[in-house]
Amino acid sequence: MKQEHKLITFLDSVGRTVLGERVDEKSTSDILAVKNPAVVAISPQPQGGLQLQILPLFFKEFLADKNEATVWLYQKDKITMCEELLFDFKLNAQYQQLFAPVASQPQSAPADVVKLFDDE
Repeated sequence: MKQEHKLITFLDSVGRTVLGERVDEKSTSDILAVKNPAVVAISPQPQGGLQLQILPLFFKEFLADKNEATVWLYQKDKITMCEELLFDFKLNAQYQQLFAPVASQPQSAPADVVKLFDDE
């Protein structure tokens, strides 16, 4: 099964596992350009087992255009690259959902002002 977007995996300079889409046209021999990088967070559950979360490196809620992608430039000598991996479809789907376009919310009418006290 072919994945829609080819994800890469690496450890950043502080040891976090990062997923993202490689941007070949912005990558060089010294720089790895990554579109929409996300950090893989794994935490133990009280009842046993592990919980996996994929968190964006930068939250799109802070962007003027919520659907705009971010591209980050990593110095290759400061990261540890992983050989090509084929991810489970659930991990790929969770990543894609994280960066799916945001549906625009219709503008609501301004709320009516409720007077709490009579003006005298």
